[in-house]
Amino acid sequence: MQHTSIKLFAWLALLVAVVGIAWYQIVLTLHPIGAPNPLNIHPSSPLPSSSATWETQQREPRQTQIDFGDTNIVSAERGEMLTPEEMPTLGTPNRNRSHAPETRPTIAERFRLDDIAPMKALPGGTFRMGSDTAPEKDQRPVHQVRLAPFKIDIYPVTNRQFQMFVRETHYETTAERLGWSFVFYSQRNAWVRMVGAHWRNPSGTNPYTELGSGAMLAMLDLPVVHVSWDDAQAFCRWAGKRLPTEAEWEYAAKGGLLDALYPWGNQRMADGKYFANYWQGRFPDENTGADGFLGLAPVGSFPPNRYGLFDVGGNVWEWCGDRYGANYYQFGTVDNPAGPSAEEGETVAIARRTLRKELGQYVGETMGGVDTAALRVIRGGSFLSAENSDAGYRTTARGSQPQPLSFQDVGFRCAE
Repeated sequence: MQHTSIKLFAWLALLVAVVGIAWYQIVLTLHPIGAPNPLNIHPSSPLPSSSATWETQQREPRQTQIDFGDTNIVSAERGEMLTPEEMPTLGTPNRNRSHAPETRPTIAERFRLDDIAPMKALPGGTFRMGSDTAPEKDQRPVHQVRLAPFKIDIYPVTNRQFQMFVRETHYETTAERLGWSFVFYSQRNAWVRMVGAHWRNPSGTNPYTELGSGAMLAMLDLPVVHVSWDDAQAFCRWAGKRLPTEAEWEYAAKGGLLDALYPWGNQRMADGKYFANYWQGRFPDENTGADGFLGLAPVGSFPPNRYGLFDVGGNVWEWCGDRYGANYYQFGTVDNPAGPSAEEGETVAIARRTLRKELGQYVGETMGGVDTAALRVIRGGSFLSAENSDAGYRTTARGSQPQPLSFQDVGFRCAE
């Protein structure tokens, strides 16, 4: 009997050892030791909340987006910067094409989205749009605009919301279909086409960031990025919403303040507190992270404006529905302007085939293969916006991006 018990105990011990080794191999495969983590957040970190406190606190800067070190571009397959000759064009087959926009599925249970994406009803009315003092000519002149009542998202669209959209529709973003998206590489002061970068994998360096992973869970309340204007439109159609017009966006951002320089007032800081997530220091040489973030911040991390809207300054640029026209303010309509027509709007070719507008000039790389793409308005600035590079988080600052491209610091919010 004693001999039998010893044999039984030995077999049980062996079984436990085998199971343990198998489990360790599974964990190691899913997240190998030393694997790059684009968020620099441990998978077991507590989830950020969309109702995160916005009261400014003295805290160490948190790297919630991308480490721009060389480790992010050493992989031969992921995180590799493409040369212009290697860059695929936007003619890559669209795997969403089987679902025409009018036949794509719409949200099954809108109340589920409303629970995590509350909207604010604004009364509309007349306000002063633009700036006569800004150095950029495209913000001139100040002009009267009348808007009908509308609703707008209180927060930018988050990864949590976009995940719901993807799970219901199986939609693939432009970046996922192309295999790359634009990431800013500070050591070269340039935007680079980063292989493998998309909304679930912001830096293009971590193949283990999937919908159920710890890294993705930590990202859920960050604003979604690496989404093109076309991707934002697809989300809006699914949600039964739309992108705000540029006029609606500026009206909402000002929060009822007359000619406010920033969404929170005319001073960048008050009592030593920051009111938005933007670049502190001289861009691109130094970012002190004094606002508490070196990259993206969870939505709701800073105070709302007087309309109760969060992140209308900094964090991410936001797509608007309008085409971009540098001189549109000189001839735009007064009532509910929606941007220039297709003939009046600018394209990438007219904008000298470049990416970013800084200090009144277009700068950046050419984008072969998309010369005729429409430029769409972006508003609000981002965590990469600085005082020495146009301070895009000002209420009147205008930006533009090619409709079919996606970037590490461009997201969106919806309107109705």
